[in-house]
Amino acid sequence: MISVESVRRAIRHLGAFGDTDLFPRLPEMRCFIERPEAIAADCKTLNVGQYLPASAIETLTPKSWLGFRIAHQLTASDNVIYLAALLDCAPTLEAARLPKERNEAFAYRYSDEDGFRIFESGRGYHQWLAHLSEFGGPENPFAEDRPAIITDISDFYQRIYFHRIENVLADAGCPDGPRELIKKIIKTTRARQSYGLPVGSAASRLLAECLLNDTDMLLTNIGLKFSRYVDDFRIAVPPGAEAHSILCRLAEHLMVTEGLSLNVSKTKLVSVKEIERTSKNRLQDVFTHSEMEKMRAFITLSYGDDDEPTDEDLINNPFISAEFLMDRLDQIGDTKQIDLSVFKAVLRTLRFLPGIDAERLLDRHAELLYYVPREYCLALSAAAKQGDFPVDIVKTRVIELLGMSPYADLAFVRSWLLNLFVDGTLPVTLAEWQHYDFNRSVVERRSHFFFRGLANDRPYFRALKTQLGSLSEWDKPAALMAAMCLPLDEYKNWLAVALPQLTTPFAATYISWLKANHGKLCDLLSEPHEVS
Repeated sequence: MISVESVRRAIRHLGAFGDTDLFPRLPEMRCFIERPEAIAADCKTLNVGQYLPASAIETLTPKSWLGFRIAHQLTASDNVIYLAALLDCAPTLEAARLPKERNEAFAYRYSDEDGFRIFESGRGYHQWLAHLSEFGGPENPFAEDRPAIITDISDFYQRIYFHRIENVLADAGCPDGPRELIKKIIKTTRARQSYGLPVGSAASRLLAECLLNDTDMLLTNIGLKFSRYVDDFRIAVPPGAEAHSILCRLAEHLMVTEGLSLNVSKTKLVSVKEIERTSKNRLQDVFTHSEMEKMRAFITLSYGDDDEPTDEDLINNPFISAEFLMDRLDQIGDTKQIDLSVFKAVLRTLRFLPGIDAERLLDRHAELLYYVPREYCLALSAAAKQGDFPVDIVKTRVIELLGMSPYADLAFVRSWLLNLFVDGTLPVTLAEWQHYDFNRSVVERRSHFFFRGLANDRPYFRALKTQLGSLSEWDKPAALMAAMCLPLDEYKNWLAVALPQLTTPFAATYISWLKANHGKLCDLLSEPHEVS
């Protein structure tokens, strides 16, 4: 059904970079990382008709200072199947795209090299800005004075028609089995809307790129110089052409062929010189050129850069200090004119440096938690590993923020704050959570199971044994893992009762893995996912 190599590669990628670049990692993904051969064997016997994907976690996430988008997290099982099935199709999908050397379709170019990455490195947003800084090209010294168009597609991922996904997969000649699995997962995760792709996964990124291949071909056939990063276009207007005519053709094609529309508020007529200037200055409104050179080894604004900092990183890479970055955050404060990607870059860099002041970060820059919770909480986790971490102060402040608007209003933000307790950054004391409503979301229910497990609450799991059938497919993996605080014989009995109630195709493999890891809950939740 799905090739063994694609399953292995999907697991390697998900293990190294996470299942999304938005949500906390799923602890049960460790089973897939540690037992890839068993998972691959399960995938070989997968039956499309009997396979039932679970619904995705769907939550609102900040996209800009005042903008939002819906993001999705698939179960570990569905994520592996989705990506592995897409990898079986990836070579033919990539072959249909414009040549990568031209940098017209810039982002997420599939790489068939064996390794953790499925996309070529050096093609992140920061690298695209570097490419745009020389958009006019050296061949024509007057090209910079030409008019140009800046535009993007409105709600791109959310508005993709399902029939276009079917057409793209069929036109590329993708294998029948993987193609049907991809369609089934997308239909299930987007069942409420009946259109759109799950936002946040690597598989969706590659598929979305291929859906715009006809649009890229249109611009090429008109004879335009352009570059596109996902749904973001930069188009140079050639001599004798009218910018409005080009916009009209692009908008008509997107509306009629793709069911998409341009974002009016982000569509501008500028010059090539202006595109080059703004690209060069995108980050330099915060850092000087010299400072940017020092940070370049750290700053990567591409997808899923979630490597854990090591002692070697902290000792041998002192390009810039944590104190300097904290001072710069103090200077720029919550300036809304600065792109959020700058704050992401600062917080991401901070994780690899010694001397992170967690108390200062929480006191002076708690607002960033609302806009970039992933980078913010990962910086706090990195600080906890460095010594002199004010654990009681941080814990009190985090619990306070969980009950405070606007942080408490977004399940996405709450998921990252709760994950600080799940992954061992902060200790769990059940008495402190008596009044917290863990039924607000799937993420909170799962966190509750892990809190109980970390606190060795055996009576809770003994009572839960008779309620397993009422749990969702999202709840069950977390509850079963957290229950390993039970004595081994009792736990095995518990798992035997649970096995027939699991609908995942990897149920037997997961149950076997849980038995083998009995009593290791704390390590399973706190240790980094290591992929061989």
